[in-house]
Amino acid sequence: MSDVSDLQQLVESRLRELGNARGPLSTRQAAARAGGKVSYETLRLIRTGRHSGSISQDVAEGLALALDVPLTRVLAVAGRRIPQGPFVLPKRAEALTKSERGVVLSVVDAILDAAAQRRAATEQLRSVAAEGELPGGSGEGARTAAETARRVRRGEESQR
Repeated sequence: MSDVSDLQQLVESRLRELGNARGPLSTRQAAARAGGKVSYETLRLIRTGRHSGSISQDVAEGLALALDVPLTRVLAVAGRRIPQGPFVLPKRAEALTKSERGVVLSVVDAILDAAAQRRAATEQLRSVAAEGELPGGSGEGARTAAETARRVRRGEESQR
């Protein structure tokens, strides 16, 4: 999961780069470039820093089109896994029994589940940070939670 400011910075910088002497490319123009994969409203929320930062594959593809950047860049900035293509086991794995193949699949499932839990924990920290920005919340608490979320996402700190 991304810190929304990472997506915001990508959108802002690319809109400036895609613009002209009169100013940056407008949010509406960028949405039109996306072929319907990302809405004006989503772009506007990202641009103003009010989006959750959680994006679907379709939205990531739309952002890549709208901003004229590789999909892998959008996925990386959004903290999403970058698809590596089909996962093919080596020829020698054909000797595995049905039971052994089940073990291999359970290991893959465990790795993917752990990644999903890490993303969920990061999202939970992000929502705590967002609450700190509401009236009555602590701006310092929001900054601390956002920094902790970044460290968890980078693997520098374990989930609690």
